[in-house]
Amino acid sequence: MKSISIFAVMMVLAAGACGTQDTLNRASDADTSRVLATVGEVEITDKMINEELNMIPPYQRSTYETPEGKRLLLNHIIERELLLLEAMNLGLEQDSFVIAQVELAELQVESARDRALLQTFYQQEVVDAVVIPEEDILAYYNDHLDDIYYQEPQVKVSHVLVTSEETETDVASALEAGDTFESVVEAFSEHEPTSASGGDLGWVTINSPMPYLGEQTEISAALFAAGIGDIAGPFETVMGYHYFTVTDKMDEGSRPLEEVRESIENTLKPTIVNSYFQDTVIPMLTESYGVTINEDAFLPDESMEPDSLFQSAQNLMESNPETAVEYYGLFIQRFPDHENAHQAQFLMGFTLSEYMGNYERAAIAFQQLIDNYPESDFVDDAEWMIENMGTPPESLFIETIPPIEEDITEPSGE
Repeated sequence: MKSISIFAVMMVLAAGACGTQDTLNRASDADTSRVLATVGEVEITDKMINEELNMIPPYQRSTYETPEGKRLLLNHIIERELLLLEAMNLGLEQDSFVIAQVELAELQVESARDRALLQTFYQQEVVDAVVIPEEDILAYYNDHLDDIYYQEPQVKVSHVLVTSEETETDVASALEAGDTFESVVEAFSEHEPTSASGGDLGWVTINSPMPYLGEQTEISAALFAAGIGDIAGPFETVMGYHYFTVTDKMDEGSRPLEEVRESIENTLKPTIVNSYFQDTVIPMLTESYGVTINEDAFLPDESMEPDSLFQSAQNLMESNPETAVEYYGLFIQRFPDHENAHQAQFLMGFTLSEYMGNYERAAIAFQQLIDNYPESDFVDDAEWMIENMGTPPESLFIETIPPIEEDITEPSGE
């Protein structure tokens, strides 16, 4: 026993790093098991030894489960308690390292609690709160009747396999005598994978390979022509001689709704849950608890060069027009005399009009261009935009086609 690895000893010591105070708490927590030793006021009991054993990895635990091993474990626990008592006696609870480790452990406990709270809330108040509307289930089912939920005709098949003609004759005799197919399989089948399950091969789809047998056109045709309980055979394959019986059948067509309802719900639920979370739960909680965001903290820093700010606004016009408008406004505010300021003013209006459909704000932005930059090349464009925003393109460019003059010749009197 003295050859126990240092790693195992240190592991046992670490497992009890909860300290003497914890040992005292456990000892006083209705522990009526046999007392094995005392260290000061601490009683070390059978229950405590078993708790320590449960902390040891299974691949090492057997070392400590013998009487000698438990004694060795007891000695380690005694050593640990002695060290802890003396450490506290020396005031080491106030050591910076100890304090730091305790604070770290408290943070980890708090983090674990937060994770558990979030998981429980999301499951109970979001996922479980969502009920998929019946009309959505029906719509999805009807949309996929001819693909996902379509099934070809199938038969459920069992077989008995033997490898000699003599045994095949015995099988035929037993079946003709009225023995059940399961009893014949049990008595004669030499197909190890299925002999213990009544010869069950599972479901077979028409024109598909058969389990264990591969492509068997003749056998497949006979099985699909048979009724439930009918016997087909014998058939000879490279494996030997087979007799088959059909134990169940499914016709061609769509699987029943109730059979696939759960899979439909599992398919639809993530999207509905996410929508409910984003559109209902978060707005409700935001209103309930109040949220304020310092948007200025996310604006480009004042040290950003004007050309960079202008380019950033242009890059965002299509993907994030709200931010693009904000950046154009920031550009004009910071650099009103810049050579691109008038262009920024026009692009602000253009983004509001063409990417956001906010014609009222767009008209204000275009008018500011006309008022603040009257010499700009964009003034005419701004005036045109104010007059034509929101007008369908086909209404703006209608060609005037002159009427066709018909050359009508009066018929002659001849």
